[in-house]
Amino acid sequence: MLITWRSHSILTVHFKNSLLLDTNFRRTLYKTSKNSQKDDQFSRISASMNQILNLYIKCKQVDDASKVFDEILVRNVVTWNVMISGLVGCGGSFWFMGICYFRRMMFELFVPDSTTFTGLLKLCIELNDIEIGKQLHGLVIKVGLCKDCFVSGVLVDLYAKFGVVEDARKVFDFVLDRDVVLWNVMVSCYALNGLGGEAFRVFRLMESNGVKGDEFTFTSLINICSSWGPCELGSLIHGVVIRQGFDMDVVISSALVDMYIKKEVMYDAQKVFQAMKFKNVISWTTLIVGYGRYGDGKEATILLVQMLEEGFIPDELTLASVLSSCGNLSLFGEIVQIHAFALKSGISVFLSVGNALINAYSKSGNIASAFLSFNLIIEPDIVSWTSMIGACAFHGLAGEGIRLFEKMLSHKIRPDRVAFLEVLSACCHGGLVCEGFGYFALMTDAYEVVPDLEHYTCLIDLLGRGGLLVEAFNILRSMPMQPGADTLGAFIGACKVYENIELAKLATEQLVTLEPNMPVNYTLMSNMYASAGCWNDVGRVRKMMRENCHYKVPGCSWIEIAGEVNTFVSSDRTHPQMPEMSAALVLFLITHDLSVHANQDLLPPTTVCFEVDCGRSTPLQTPDRVSNTSSSANSSSSSSHKSNSKRNPVKIAARSVKGVFVACFTPPELENSRDVSVFDINSVVSDASGGDSEKKHRNSSSLYGTSNDSARMRDPGTTKFTIAEILKATNNFSPNLKIGQGGFGTVYKGRLQDGTSVAVKRAKKSVYDKHLGAEFQSEINTLTEVGHLNLVKFYGYLVHEDEKLVVVEYVPNGTLREHLECMHGAVLDFAARLDVAIDVAHAVTYLHMYSDHPIIHRDIKSSNILLTEKFRAKVADFGFARMVTDGESDATHISTQVKGTAGYLDPEYLTTYQLTEKSDVYSFGVLLVELVTGRRPIEAKRELKERITAKWAMKKFSEGDAILVLDPRLERSPANNFALEKILELALQCLAPHRKNRPRMRRCAEILWNIRKDYRELLGFDTPSLSSHSQRSNSASEG
Repeated sequence: MLITWRSHSILTVHFKNSLLLDTNFRRTLYKTSKNSQKDDQFSRISASMNQILNLYIKCKQVDDASKVFDEILVRNVVTWNVMISGLVGCGGSFWFMGICYFRRMMFELFVPDSTTFTGLLKLCIELNDIEIGKQLHGLVIKVGLCKDCFVSGVLVDLYAKFGVVEDARKVFDFVLDRDVVLWNVMVSCYALNGLGGEAFRVFRLMESNGVKGDEFTFTSLINICSSWGPCELGSLIHGVVIRQGFDMDVVISSALVDMYIKKEVMYDAQKVFQAMKFKNVISWTTLIVGYGRYGDGKEATILLVQMLEEGFIPDELTLASVLSSCGNLSLFGEIVQIHAFALKSGISVFLSVGNALINAYSKSGNIASAFLSFNLIIEPDIVSWTSMIGACAFHGLAGEGIRLFEKMLSHKIRPDRVAFLEVLSACCHGGLVCEGFGYFALMTDAYEVVPDLEHYTCLIDLLGRGGLLVEAFNILRSMPMQPGADTLGAFIGACKVYENIELAKLATEQLVTLEPNMPVNYTLMSNMYASAGCWNDVGRVRKMMRENCHYKVPGCSWIEIAGEVNTFVSSDRTHPQMPEMSAALVLFLITHDLSVHANQDLLPPTTVCFEVDCGRSTPLQTPDRVSNTSSSANSSSSSSHKSNSKRNPVKIAARSVKGVFVACFTPPELENSRDVSVFDINSVVSDASGGDSEKKHRNSSSLYGTSNDSARMRDPGTTKFTIAEILKATNNFSPNLKIGQGGFGTVYKGRLQDGTSVAVKRAKKSVYDKHLGAEFQSEINTLTEVGHLNLVKFYGYLVHEDEKLVVVEYVPNGTLREHLECMHGAVLDFAARLDVAIDVAHAVTYLHMYSDHPIIHRDIKSSNILLTEKFRAKVADFGFARMVTDGESDATHISTQVKGTAGYLDPEYLTTYQLTEKSDVYSFGVLLVELVTGRRPIEAKRELKERITAKWAMKKFSEGDAILVLDPRLERSPANNFALEKILELALQCLAPHRKNRPRMRRCAEILWNIRKDYRELLGFDTPSLSSHSQRSNSASEG
């Protein structure tokens, strides 16, 4: 038979019952070809043969297809195209058969058409052979298909893949009648070769020719914005997408999410994702991978749960990304849950997931689970082996790492540069100098892997740990490349251990020259000199660090408890459980026979976290982790105290060390007092844990037992208020005197006995201890240190039972935000706004430069600016302020938690957690824009380009349209226009993306003074005068 069908599909039955399988078919076909009067019948038979040929090709039955092809006596172009395109599509060895059939086609004098060339040009891309493509291009020109959009599109794609952009553009320009596909291919050509500007020029040309872009066009443009150009350009394309109605397309929306993620604008990425009406696995994976890329394992895990709840099944890329981010944050609980899901869903068989599990378990401290994950991989690849060897090195299991490396070699897996790097790291951690040298030689000689800087760094570190400093120094000098900071740092660290100062000095000079602005380099030098007792050099290095570095990244430690990761930095007192940790630390010191008084530096703040569980004693599950048990303390009744203390070793120990707690918790006034002997230790433990037992408050001999049941804090410079004075001043906290409600609590107006008007901030102590304890203490510490005309005065504070109260100056005229929104009736004129800006600049300059310690406010905003009756501004609310110690250079504070108000936050603070006085300058820049525009920093109801007020105003100012941002309620006079330009110019400096380009607050105040001077001259003012508001206020008071 002519046709031999090898499968048992439905098509088999069809063809067996077809007339085409008749034994007389070939004879009929031959007779038909002889009969010129039956052309229609012949054409139908020829078309049928082409369809049969196509079927065989698509089923990859090439031998049978060749037989059918040879049986066709009279072939047409379609027949040749079916055979050539089919063979090209089969791939592998059939590609060359396709080229052979094309040669036969040419020998038989058939003229190829666009379909022929399309298949062959795609084959050139697969074969990575541009020379054949150029020959085919010449043939395209000869047969007159160079203006065909279909062929030209494939030619442009061919040249784009090989980076020959000029030839691609020539092909594109030669076509006059271009369709949208050809335009898209040209845009993709420039995008593929990193020419984003040219791609956008083609897009503009496309629009000018009246061709509207489709989904592919905008996807290509968005992908260009992901890797090229500023984020604003991507936002513009986003706007075009919305206007043309493509924002509901899931592919385009996913590309937008990816673009915002790569630009590190996670808020906009999340917003685009939430606006998608239709989501798929790709869109979910894009957002999850984005959070994983930037280390937000918690958010990535939450999104994974939401994805499952909406019925989408994650793929291996999703899980691998989530595991990676969880591993970076040591989220052991989440890693176990994701592993369980991967096993249940069968996704764990993928290599990428298995490799991610190895890394995640290793980074979270569970090397046993990492080994288990590795053993479950059926056929580990080079990445699997390398990950496991690196995990062993990370955990100090040098021998196990070397054993795995040798086992990998026995499995005939060729090691790459990363594998050798990991085994060298294992030797380095284990101090195996000879083995390390052996693997280094094996890498260069047997496997011909060229060592790079990281390999040399490991080798030098290996020699340094072994005390072979001279050999390490010789390698350092003979390296074929310039040593990096890590290489020099490893050598200097070894010199410090073995006290070789001379060699260390040679390396440190090169290190400082290489990275003069990195604080860690100076710290390394300082520690080295300190270990050798060279204190003069220590001082010199510290001075160099203050002069050259603007910040110092502190070391930190962290621990996971009850699914929450707690991070600790030296001198950080902001953790809400600091009292419990302090108490636990004292007990541990006593247990290990350490002197409490000799180790007071170990008391809070501390970087060691202890879990105090007053309900039960919880053993450690692994050497590195704490069990997931929430910390709690319940002291509501005496019976509960007794029950808990029997089971809790912390409280048992507490009974025997009453004197220790007295020394730690008793204020100076009570030391050496008779009251100490009857101090109830249980009440202290309860108080430290947040309890509220009545016994603690009723015991007149306890720490908080005073004549008026309130704790009067005797800090210098604070008024000693009693609860009776506060109640009298506020008329027993009358609702009629309530003037505000905020995150701090409720604010009441009051009047002291001497007639002073005050504002009393009141909140429950439990609320502070849980949420705002650090802010409360910060406000107290800051207000007691400062005193300035443009700062709210501080009168005192009080801790009474379960409440905390702060008494400050009452400023009667409301906030700046209220006046900008005309909530008090009249419009705040330009002169008054300029006065406010200068007052705020004076206040912040004082905080930064003239207080005893530099103070960073970090919450400068219009609602924290209070106005007096004469419209003088006073800066208030120091809850987020941070006092910089003398040891911190250039007024820098490292924050473990971003605090502030959206719209005012320094973008560099958001990414680095490094808080400096320039962060206040940024917020002041936003305030300046707010003053001249009257708008809030974020206007959610406005169109996209105007939502971020500062960004919109700066764009208009840069385009020369500053007048368009002026508050429409203000007069557009020459003086106002002049001052507007100058203020926006200053705001532009304050809003610089990088801190080093922002002015100091003192400079801002000087500029504003000059602006006001010129402004008054334009108005005809020769002497200082009040604004129209203050004039009205004066006239009213006189009346």
